[in-house]
Amino acid sequence: MSFTSVLPTPQVVLKSKPPPPIDIAKGFDELVSLTVSAMPVDSSKGEDALVQLPAALPLQLDSAVASDLPASAGASAYGYIMRVVRRGDIILPEDQNNPVYVWRVKLDALAKIESKLRDADPEKADTLAAYISELKAIVDRMPLVKEGDWVYAEHFNLHVRSLRKLVEIEEWMTTEIASGDPEMVQLLDTMKSFLQQVGERKSGDVVASADWNAVKQALSLAPRLNELAEAHAEELIPPTVYLFNGGDWSTAKNYVTDGALIFCMETIDTLPSSDVEALVKERQVVFVVMVDTGPFYSLPAPAFYPVFYRVLRPPYCGFDIGNVTDSCFRLFLGSSVPALIDYCVSLSYKVSGARNWTGDSCGWGYKKYEKGAIVEVPCDGIWKSADWLGKYVDAISNCLLGQSKPRRILYLSGYISDVPDWHECHPMDACWSALCAVRGWKLVDLR
Repeated sequence: MSFTSVLPTPQVVLKSKPPPPIDIAKGFDELVSLTVSAMPVDSSKGEDALVQLPAALPLQLDSAVASDLPASAGASAYGYIMRVVRRGDIILPEDQNNPVYVWRVKLDALAKIESKLRDADPEKADTLAAYISELKAIVDRMPLVKEGDWVYAEHFNLHVRSLRKLVEIEEWMTTEIASGDPEMVQLLDTMKSFLQQVGERKSGDVVASADWNAVKQALSLAPRLNELAEAHAEELIPPTVYLFNGGDWSTAKNYVTDGALIFCMETIDTLPSSDVEALVKERQVVFVVMVDTGPFYSLPAPAFYPVFYRVLRPPYCGFDIGNVTDSCFRLFLGSSVPALIDYCVSLSYKVSGARNWTGDSCGWGYKKYEKGAIVEVPCDGIWKSADWLGKYVDAISNCLLGQSKPRRILYLSGYISDVPDWHECHPMDACWSALCAVRGWKLVDLR
């Protein structure tokens, strides 16, 4: 369930003078501590009825409350503003309602993390589901108020109980999902500090403005914690390798997602260069161009011209000796890679901003774009073994995607639509199968 409605602007109207028994000079903290006997309220509401909305009374807050916050300060989460109350403020319905909406959206966000965990670790997903159920049981009891409704001590207590449960959930996710992510630890410590400032209240107790402010400030941390936890949950999901027919880009493009590696030959002719250009600018994807004998035969590379190659038919400059010159690639591949019989395109025939990760002017290159990248690899070398294929996947993911592993891999096994399969196809398929078996990845053959 999603909660996207926005509360209407409350119209607070002074209908009568403040009840005489209330000494405004005592401040809001004193006002809410008065029992029903001191207030002209409907006795049927019980002693928990603390104040009625709209409060025609100004919230005469202790001048020391929230003194470190500017008068306009407020906490926000998921698009809802939760104002920091100060001296002279008026009690508004949204002071109760907006935090309730935040709790409801937070439940949706936690459910999204649970869904991602189902594909990675069902046992952890079950644990999170139980936590969500416990939090939901508390949030479901939170009412939405309107002008003229009564505000009870229990309204505040439900927020405190929810916050206590949320800290428990966030602590579990920080440890079990995020492996102690430093930013999550810092945010969680801050949330705990706010929780330590509040406690449950009963009729006749003082509910200080600082109590409400602490709850709201703690809630404002929820979206970022959720964003980080969701990202870590996605990292736990094993990648899926999809195999497609030779030039079947029309099917493969439907499987493109952020964090994907797309393997294809430099001579693929069913992949429009406009698609390549759009994807590397708008999506976090890497095209892994498997360079083989195309440059030797001066075959065209229409998919990567002019986004990566400066000419339609990039000529080969010779064999690369496999010497890794880029420091990031060297970290994962070592000082050299298996070149075998693969040919290279001279750096002079690659667009501005491209650089080689092997060799000097003659080698395999790459270029980073707004979101994605294009990288050349030796076709025969990359499928030499499952071990080497895994090294290339790790290097490209870390160096060009900025993550430890891709979210998915798309492999187009053919090269040119009117040329039969070449000798690399079947061994490459076997390498993907072996790599998936070793790493516990999923292999889906869509050919």
